[in-house]
Amino acid sequence: MRFKLIAVAALALLAGCATPPPPEPGSAASKVVAMGKLKNIVVGAMRVARENGFMTVNVQLSNTSYSNKTFYYRFAWLGPEGFPIGEEDTWKSQLMYGEQTSFVQAIAPTPKAVDFRLEIKTP
Repeated sequence: MRFKLIAVAALALLAGCATPPPPEPGSAASKVVAMGKLKNIVVGAMRVARENGFMTVNVQLSNTSYSNKTFYYRFAWLGPEGFPIGEEDTWKSQLMYGEQTSFVQAIAPTPKAVDFRLEIKTP
C-alpha cells in the first residue's frame, strides 16, 4: 500500500513538472520572448511586410484586465544566420486601458534584417 502511495505521488510530481512543447519555428509564438510573466497582456496577430527593402512589423496586443496596464517592449532584428544585427533597440513603454486592443509597429534599421523577435515585459 505504501509503495502505491509513493508511486502515485511521484507520478503527480512528474506530471506537474512537464514543460509545454516549444512553439513551431516561424509561428507568431516563436517570435515573442516574454521577459518574466506577462500579466494580462496577450499577443495577437502579427503582420510582416517589406517596404522599400526594409522589414516592417505590426503586432496586435490586448489587455485582458479591466484595469489599465503598462508594458515595455522592444524589437530585436535578426540577420540570415539568426543573430542580432544593428544596434540594440531601446525599451519602449505603452499604456493600455482596461480591455483595450492596440498595435505596436516597427521598421528594421537595415535592409539586411530577415527576421525579428519581440521582447515584452510587464512591471
